[in-house]
Amino acid sequence: MFTLLVCADMFGLKVNLELTFPALPTIAELTRNIEEVFTAEMHAIKPPGAPIPAEGIRVNRLQVYDDVLLNWVDLLSSTQMHEYDQVYAFQPQTLWHVDTRQDLPAPRPPTNSGGGGYSQVPAGYGSPPRAGAGSGSTGPQFLPQHAYYAAAAVGTSERPNVHPDDKARITFEEIDFARKGYLEYGDMERAFRERGLDFSANTTGELFYKADLNRDGRVTFDEWQNWGLIYPNTLECVYFRGRMSPEEEALQRQMQQHHEQIRMNEDREAQIRREIETLEVANRGLESDVARFQLAAAEAAKKKQTLDMDEKELIEEEVKLERQHDQLRMSRSRFQEVSEKFNRNAAAKGSPRRARDTAFDY
Repeated sequence: MFTLLVCADMFGLKVNLELTFPALPTIAELTRNIEEVFTAEMHAIKPPGAPIPAEGIRVNRLQVYDDVLLNWVDLLSSTQMHEYDQVYAFQPQTLWHVDTRQDLPAPRPPTNSGGGGYSQVPAGYGSPPRAGAGSGSTGPQFLPQHAYYAAAAVGTSERPNVHPDDKARITFEEIDFARKGYLEYGDMERAFRERGLDFSANTTGELFYKADLNRDGRVTFDEWQNWGLIYPNTLECVYFRGRMSPEEEALQRQMQQHHEQIRMNEDREAQIRREIETLEVANRGLESDVARFQLAAAEAAKKKQTLDMDEKELIEEEVKLERQHDQLRMSRSRFQEVSEKFNRNAAAKGSPRRARDTAFDY
C-alpha cells in the first residue's frame, strides 16, 4: 500500500485527506483519484444551501512539499513522491471557487471511507480533528514532574539519562499538561516548537500520522511509547530539551507566586474595603514584577531555541530511513506474493523448482 496526504479547498475550508493506493500511482492515476474522492467528500460535507458544480472537483495543478528544499514544488512526475508526502491540489479559479491561503489541517480519512471517524475541522494545522468527544479517557497516571526531578537530578540543569520507557512517560506527561490522557496534533506541534525542533508542517504531520495508529486524531500513551521506538532520536531531543533551565524555573516560580498573591489581594479587596488603597498599590507593584519576569522568561527561552545542525540532520535522516523501511516492507510483501504464485504454478506443472527466499533482515 502507498499513502499520500492530499489537501484541497472546499467551501472556503482546507480539507486534507489520506489517499491510499495499491502502489505508487502515476500522476494521471493520482489526479483521477483526487477528483473522484474529493467530489464524494464535497457531497458528504456540503453545508445546507451550498452550490455544487455539476462536474465536481477538477484538478488544475498539483504541488508536493519537498522536505529537502523545505518548500512547495510542482508535482510533475511520480518519482517525486514518497509515502506520506503532503500534496496540494489546485483547482480552476471560478466564480464559485477561489483557493485561499490558510494553514493545512491534520490529515484524515475520507468521510465515507469507514476508517478513523474524523469530523471536519474548518482550519488550523495546529487544531486536528477530534473523534469521540467526551469519551472520558483519563490516561496513564505519572509521578509528578517536580517530585521526579527532585529525586533524580537535584541541583543539576541536565536531565538524567533514564530508560527510554521513562523518557516516553515523562515527555508524554509534560506535553499533556492539561491531563487529557492523550495528545492532539496541536500538542505535538507546540512541544516541537517550544523545544526548538523547527520541523516543516509536512514533517510534523508525518510524525503525528505515524504516532496516531488508530487514526482517531489522538495519540495515547501506548501510541506515544510506540512512536518513541520508531523515532528514538527525536524522543531523546524532546526529552532532553523539555526541562526548563534553573533560571527559567526560578522565574516561573516567582511568576506563579506573584500571580497567586494578586488573586489573594483581589479577594481581600472585595471583603475588606478599608485595605483597598494599600492592596491596589501592592498589586501595581506585583503586576510590574510579573511583566518583568515574563520578559526575562522570554529571553531565557530564546537561548534553547537553536537546534544543532547535526541533531537536525540526524532526525531528518531518521525520518527518511523509516520511509525507506516502509517501502522495503511493501517490496517484501510483493516478493512473497510472487514467490507463492511461482510455487503454485511450478507444483501444478510437476516442476520441482521452488522460489528461494532472499536475505531480508528488516
